[in-house]
Amino acid sequence: MIRNALDHGVMIDIEVTSGIITAILPATGGFHAGDVDAEGDEVLPGLWDEHVHIRSWAQMRSRANLLPADDSDAVVEILRKHPTDGVEPIVGHGLRWALWTSPPRISALDAVSATRPVVAFSMDVHSVWVNSVAAREFDVVDIAGDSGILVEHDAFRILSRMSDIDTDTMDDLVAEAFAAAKAQGVVGITSLEMESLTDWDRRIAKGIDLIQVRASLYPERIHEAFERGLRTGDSLGGRVEMGFLKVITDGSINTRTAYMHAPYEGENSTGVLNTEVTELERLVREATDHGVTAALHAIGDKANTVVIDTFEKVGVAGRIEHAQMVLPEDVQRMARLGLTASIQPAHAVDDRDVAEQLWGDRVSYAYPMKSFLDAGVNLILGSDAPVAPLDPWHTIEMATARTADGRPAWHPEEALTRGQAIKASARTTIDVGQPADLIFVGPDGVIPFE
Repeated sequence: MIRNALDHGVMIDIEVTSGIITAILPATGGFHAGDVDAEGDEVLPGLWDEHVHIRSWAQMRSRANLLPADDSDAVVEILRKHPTDGVEPIVGHGLRWALWTSPPRISALDAVSATRPVVAFSMDVHSVWVNSVAAREFDVVDIAGDSGILVEHDAFRILSRMSDIDTDTMDDLVAEAFAAAKAQGVVGITSLEMESLTDWDRRIAKGIDLIQVRASLYPERIHEAFERGLRTGDSLGGRVEMGFLKVITDGSINTRTAYMHAPYEGENSTGVLNTEVTELERLVREATDHGVTAALHAIGDKANTVVIDTFEKVGVAGRIEHAQMVLPEDVQRMARLGLTASIQPAHAVDDRDVAEQLWGDRVSYAYPMKSFLDAGVNLILGSDAPVAPLDPWHTIEMATARTADGRPAWHPEEALTRGQAIKASARTTIDVGQPADLIFVGPDGVIPFE
């Protein structure tokens, strides 16, 4: 029995049997041996981060933070000061070069080191800046050119290469990331990492399942699920389940590769479509035939239209990851089709300046959250770690405040209430018959219910 828990201003006792809530009663104030005393702390359903690149996040936690850098000199200064072992590549994350007055140059990053690879990932991981040593080591000299910038698939290849460390070391990093997430009240994540199911088989065997995981696959590896007869939600073992088919349909705003109906402000480009329409439909149909739900990355307004069209043609519901710019009429279509908007509130805050410059007046329908709820779209929240921290409280704050500095909230009409943000960050509720995935929030921080 959980005693003296605060739920929406009311003190309650919660009876739990075999991990299921079996009764909710007015608090008696009593306490018996074997009970858990919440001591008046707020009780909440355990939180989920619905969009995590877990290996990347596990590695990025120890890498240089480039978010404060507003030009190449600042990037160089941060990377020079970042502690390293003197042998490994020098790696940073959080690069935002879209608004720099002077474009990146590979020679500037060479100033960090002329003997070691230097790699600076953009905050959205859709681009990466490398120095000359890294360009040679990764065999991208011709692609890197004078700028040292690689985008989309070329950037993803660098990311995969950087993640190619020995499995024991990687698994240790993942375990540490899980422990840090659990300490913040996270009971589960949707992993959208470019991994194999065998990576999760190995971690399960090691007992690395501290939190629940839905392990998703990209097109190159989705056959693993098909061959094992795994449908979305099926157990792989431990606390790990089969997740989703993840497909990247377009790029990102910071690299000007998000796919748009109209060109970026002052430019001719409308971004890129990374997966052709016919191939996207084929992938979704094939996944549907095998019982796997599709989770399709779409940021630009045209990319979202393409994705919604695809779900409609196939006649199946699924998830849209990011859904950062969605035409109002497409919001209504999402609701009608039963689609889920998997949103990362921190992006609206972090991208506000670049969005204003590159999308102009179109920001009036960008980064919707409240609009989704008002239309009846299923809304779930995540971080996109390592793009933003795997921290549900940061996610909730960004969803409600819509600002991270002293400026007023950006498009406050799209802000959520705390209750709405928590509901969109949880898969369970505090009701009889629900799993007792509970956390207590009080003066001493967050305490998971064990």
